[in-house]
Amino acid sequence: MRNERRLIFIYVLTLAGILIWLAAIIMAPWLRSRSSRLSPYLYACFSPLCHQVPGRSFELFGFPLAVCARCLGIYVGFLGGMVLYPIRRDFAGVRLPRTAFLLALSAPIVLDTAANVLGLWATSNLVRFFLGFLWGLILPFYFLTGLGELALEVHKK
Repeated sequence: MRNERRLIFIYVLTLAGILIWLAAIIMAPWLRSRSSRLSPYLYACFSPLCHQVPGRSFELFGFPLAVCARCLGIYVGFLGGMVLYPIRRDFAGVRLPRTAFLLALSAPIVLDTAANVLGLWATSNLVRFFLGFLWGLILPFYFLTGLGELALEVHKK
C-alpha cells in the first residue's frame, strides 16, 4: 500500500507539472499580446528545448506559441498519456510497456523528422502536431515507471 501511495504521489506531481508546462506555453503569446515584460522570459525558457521557428508554430493571440507544433503535440500527447495511465495501469507496481509499443509509436515521428531534415518532404504543422501527439502518448508510461522505480529504490536505502 505504501508503494501505491508513492506512485500516486508521483503521478499527481507529474500531472501538475505537465499542466503548468502547457500553461506556460500558452501564457507566452498571451503575455506578449499584452506587452508584458515577462513574455520574453517564458519564450527563453523553452528556447533550449525547441527551435521556436514561427512558421512551424501555431499562433495564439496573434503570436507564435512558445514551442513548435511538433513539441506542442508531444506535450499535449504527454498529458493525454497521463489521463490514460490510470486506465491502462494500476499504481500497485511499476512495469514498462513492451518495447514494440515504443517502437511503433516512435517510428512515425522519427521518419517524418528525418524526411523533413533531409528535404524529402515538408509536413504541415497539423501533421507535426499529430505525430508529436502520438509519440507523447507513450512517454508517461516510461517516465512514470522510471520515477516510480527510482522512488522505490531510494526508499529501500
